[in-house]
Amino acid sequence: MKNRVAFLLVLLFTAGTAYASSAASGATGSDDPSITSRMMLMALQLGAILFAAKIGGLLFERFKLPAVLGELAAGALIGPFALGAVALPGMPDGFFPVFKPEFPITPELYGICTLASIILLFETGLETDLRLFKKYAVAGGAVGLGGVAFSFAGGALATTLFSEAVFGEPLGFFASECLMLGVISTATSVGITARLLSEKRKMESPEGVTIIAGAVIDDVLGIIMLAIILGIIGARSHDSDHTIEWSRIGIIAAKAVGIWLAATIAGILASRRIGFVLKLFKQPSSIAIMALSFALMLSGLFEEAGLAMIVGAYVAGLSLSSTDISHLIRERLKPLYHFLVPVFFCVMGMLVDFNAMASPKVLIFGAGYSAIA
Repeated sequence: MKNRVAFLLVLLFTAGTAYASSAASGATGSDDPSITSRMMLMALQLGAILFAAKIGGLLFERFKLPAVLGELAAGALIGPFALGAVALPGMPDGFFPVFKPEFPITPELYGICTLASIILLFETGLETDLRLFKKYAVAGGAVGLGGVAFSFAGGALATTLFSEAVFGEPLGFFASECLMLGVISTATSVGITARLLSEKRKMESPEGVTIIAGAVIDDVLGIIMLAIILGIIGARSHDSDHTIEWSRIGIIAAKAVGIWLAATIAGILASRRIGFVLKLFKQPSSIAIMALSFALMLSGLFEEAGLAMIVGAYVAGLSLSSTDISHLIRERLKPLYHFLVPVFFCVMGMLVDFNAMASPKVLIFGAGYSAIA
């Protein structure tokens, strides 16, 4: 019986991959795949990602490590730069072929990851104790400011120290390469932070609230820093008479901070009214769906305003965290959370390009850069 089941599974997989290969060129035989074949490939890939993420998470948990690390490792293993590129029957380019050199995963998978990141940070906002958030907002602000300042200085310094080995010439602290790698080091993953705190059940602790507040502030400040550094590098790329438009950079910074603070304060002040409107839908599932729609729309508005969508999702969750329906929303969205969030981290692992890290110079610089970080 077991042999028959195994044979049927192999037959099904072979048939599916063969159909994927033949359908990839579309019904007309062109190189551009049809929308039907792309959706079919997405279904196959999504199934493989869910399986790999679950196995990776369980394996790492067995060794007392966070499941999120297992999901990231699983993604790196099955990604387009590792096993995903191994040729299979009917799939000469592998199960996860590189979509484009500049971005290896398909837009479909990236869209699912975007939705997952919004749900993750919305759930994080819902779990945040608003009373503790207000109490530790100043401490979180200090953490965020310190994180950006020291990370930027450390990243730029590391580049300066290893510049001759990597770039072939010594570079000063304010060289464009050093400034860019400095601002890159300020970037943090609010998603991983939230996931780890949630797994450790520390989201509502003073430390957890301080860390999340600091991470969100760090994210906003990182966007501002990126705008400033890009403005400086852009000015240097023009002629010597071209000056840096500090006024434009100042406007970008003021806009980012202003929108974030205004949305957060407005959401907290209007939390009861938002909760009242949501309760008009009566059914628990309907309330949760409409709450998620609120988070999605706010996330889109934040992205349009030049801020990250995940910051908007967190603000939406924080706005509803003190309402009497926050627990209901969390419970109803939990299946969606457990379905999508592991996919997000697994796909992020798939972006790891092992070929790019094969250079001895990159490995040496990466080790020094990481040590200073």
